[in-house]
Amino acid sequence: MKKKIQSADMVSITDLAKFYQVRKPGLFEPPGIIRAVDGVSFSIPRGTTLGMVGESGSGKTTAARSILRLIEPDAGSIQIDGVMVRELPRNELRSFRKNMQIVFQDPYSSLNPRMTVEKIITEPIKIHTTMKQRDINRKYEELAGLVGLESAHRDRYPHEFSGGQRQRIGIARALALNPKFIILDEPVSALDMSIQGQILNLLKRIQAAMGLTYLFVSHDLAVVEHMSDRIAVMYLGRIVEESPKRALYAKPLHPYTRSLMKSIPDRRAVKHGFSVIAGEIPSPENPPSGCHFHPRCPHAMERCRAEYPAMKVVKNSRVACHLY
Repeated sequence: MKKKIQSADMVSITDLAKFYQVRKPGLFEPPGIIRAVDGVSFSIPRGTTLGMVGESGSGKTTAARSILRLIEPDAGSIQIDGVMVRELPRNELRSFRKNMQIVFQDPYSSLNPRMTVEKIITEPIKIHTTMKQRDINRKYEELAGLVGLESAHRDRYPHEFSGGQRQRIGIARALALNPKFIILDEPVSALDMSIQGQILNLLKRIQAAMGLTYLFVSHDLAVVEHMSDRIAVMYLGRIVEESPKRALYAKPLHPYTRSLMKSIPDRRAVKHGFSVIAGEIPSPENPPSGCHFHPRCPHAMERCRAEYPAMKVVKNSRVACHLY
């Protein structure tokens, strides 16, 4: 394993990029390029949560999975707990994975339907450690109790549980190797509203107890507000604003962020999309020139159409907009 770099941040990402080639219908036509993630940079201090929010197609899930090298990024540096993850060869990456885990959006599809709860949760321990069986049993009881599973659940299969219970199993599996950093990829979007709060509060209690660092990916601004210390807003593969939670919700800087804020439902609403934003998100294969948001922005200027804005520091926030 390469020598660690001492840092106050658990996670430091610089110029992360992931591109995909798309075949064109013409026989001799060159392939198109989808810039799913295009120069994303951020850091997460130890023991805190960065929320990552944006419309579907903004690149937030691709960015999250590229950080763990579940998808191999094309460019950029990834530093987790002082280790440069992109530089790790495959055998060292496999060993380092115990420090970084992910909880997926769909708890059912992410669990092996042929394995019991006990086997699902203890499988990472058996693969990555030399722990004896009695210690594995003790660890299972500890994890099951931590996430609220009962002793009777041990020998049951995923299809015998509700969505909320399956997500608890997924969380316990992610915690099995005592990771330091966990990506939560839309962890409650597939759950009923009545269950979402329980899972979110469980995640916060676990973070406080274990000192974990989270990257919380979601399209739901109300959920992100509940979970995060800082929030990064993505649009067409780039971060357009990153701010402390209170600052972002009190006074969002980027016009896109302001539009997203207007989409937060009140208590009478059950579901609400981002329909308040004019137009639809453009194709990442052919993004608009200049600032990618300018065709939908009420404040667009001629400069916005010609030049992509640099990221600027405004107080404790960062924003990519020509208004600043």
